[in-house]
Amino acid sequence: MTTTPDWTNVLEDLARAGWAAHVVAAERMDDLRSRVAGILASGELPGPTAGHLSDEVAFAWPAELPGARSVVVAATPRPLTRATLCVGGDEREIVVPPHYAGYHTVPDGLTKALAAALAPSGHAAARFEPPLKTLAACAGLARYGRNNIAYVPRLGSYLMLAACATDAPPPAGATWDEPLQLDRCERCSACLRACPSQAIRPDRFLLQTDRCLTTVNEDEAPFPPWVDPAWHHCAVGCLRCQQACPENAGVELRIAPAEVFDEAESAAILAATPAEELGAATRQKLARCGLDYSPALIARNLHALIGV
Repeated sequence: MTTTPDWTNVLEDLARAGWAAHVVAAERMDDLRSRVAGILASGELPGPTAGHLSDEVAFAWPAELPGARSVVVAATPRPLTRATLCVGGDEREIVVPPHYAGYHTVPDGLTKALAAALAPSGHAAARFEPPLKTLAACAGLARYGRNNIAYVPRLGSYLMLAACATDAPPPAGATWDEPLQLDRCERCSACLRACPSQAIRPDRFLLQTDRCLTTVNEDEAPFPPWVDPAWHHCAVGCLRCQQACPENAGVELRIAPAEVFDEAESAAILAATPAEELGAATRQKLARCGLDYSPALIARNLHALIGV
């Protein structure tokens, strides 16, 4: 037998599990789909970016929960992760921005916590992956920065977003509104000045994604000729706009202990050795520091970053 959950208690349970969360009605996903589709159709995003994101618009409910009635979107703080590579007798420390480590696994923690919180009312939860930033902003959980990154109170932008679908009815008066930009962004240009590639522009809200260093170094294509080698500072992604943002000034960014790779492991990583050919201990370290990405892409980025 199912009953209406006490959403206040459910959200408190999620907070104790490390997730700040909001709930919206499942019907809102139609609006979400339309919003994202409209952006893609507007022509404001470069062709390759629009083509990549279009796959995210046509999402479907989880197969195990086709009768979803609510969606829970949540954020959890994530640490900066590090890797120490040993190359030619020298140690080189590499940083990885928050949210890369555990990208595929951390959201399962939300599913587990929500399922436990809903169990007394007889409802289920399943992992759900719509366009998360837009969902979080419309649900009132997050606001956009001028850099198009999601910011959540007390977490800043050093976080990971996740969502779950559930067959539990939504709470009355669940928030759904136009996405908002941080108030500070109206009078601040810190991220514009910090962006090395000028992907953040004063004349438009949307990021110039084809100029974004994160987009470039997450793409396995060769670096474009306009990329200055001096811009590279992370194994993947970019931290410049987030480090410069005053919204993050009061947020404590946890820094995870560095994962140390010996000479043989470092050589294998730099040679783009497939994950299945690495030892289990090496794979685990790669996952803990967020380098369990495409081996060829990571190797290319590391060579550019440390100059070997």
